[in-house]
Amino acid sequence: MLDKIVEAIRKKNTRWDGLVQLKELTETSETDRFIYYCDDSFWLIRWAIIEKIGDLKLTNCLDKLFEKLSDPDSHVRKNTKKAILKCIKHDIQPIIQRVSSTNYHISIFCKTFLSKHIDSHFKEIQEAIFYQPWIIANQLLHIFFLEKKEKSEKLLMKATKIKNTQKHAIMMLAIINSEKGIAYFIMLYNQGSLKRHIINAIQVMDPTIIYPKLIEYLEYPSTRKNVQSMMIKCGKPCVPYIIQSIHKAPFTEELLYCLKKMTITVPVYTLLEKKVSNYPSLAKKINLNNLKPK
Repeated sequence: MLDKIVEAIRKKNTRWDGLVQLKELTETSETDRFIYYCDDSFWLIRWAIIEKIGDLKLTNCLDKLFEKLSDPDSHVRKNTKKAILKCIKHDIQPIIQRVSSTNYHISIFCKTFLSKHIDSHFKEIQEAIFYQPWIIANQLLHIFFLEKKEKSEKLLMKATKIKNTQKHAIMMLAIINSEKGIAYFIMLYNQGSLKRHIINAIQVMDPTIIYPKLIEYLEYPSTRKNVQSMMIKCGKPCVPYIIQSIHKAPFTEELLYCLKKMTITVPVYTLLEKKVSNYPSLAKKINLNNLKPK
């Protein structure tokens, strides 16, 4: 039946009748023939067949539809997008599975769709981030982050617990200066493979946010060792914040330990001297002679 309709469309004198017959067709058993005619040499046949695939929601033809996003004819490409949207209306998994496609036209179409419909399909996207292979999961996480920025914080914190996405999630939390994310950085610092990445993330953050917050965590024995290591690794940028808080009773010993592991420059030493002079009680704990720049 489909073959006869296509031949009618091909001929000028029966073309309109053929298009009407195709529009009225309800038979869906000829999937292979639908796929075959998607590659017909006549653009109008490709255009009409692809439109019909969408109308009939022939999901078995989706591979071919995605392929036709690269069709040389703009009318066919436009109809292809419409047909895909009709086929995935109740299930966006075909979009999710192709978001990392090496075909530029396919990946852009999928990313654009997800960006525009991120709220209405949040549940499916979140589930895919947690359970899909790393390349798909991270592509989805990136899309979500670009669209939501600070509003993505809750999802990003969950993503730090997933091996496939934790590195990207850590850096994204750093980019939005997430204070809540700092606790996750400290906890994840126990994983050797993440240490350097976490230090890089800290260095991306606003110093006025990250370093005072890290210092607060020195108060807890369970996080103290990790925080000290992190601050020592960060080095020079956190020194002013160490000196700023070193007079506070809960942190003095812990911060002094960090300071002794760092390079003391003349400006830093000058700050430290001023701090000790303002807080005489520090003189008993801090031997400035041992901290003089060499």
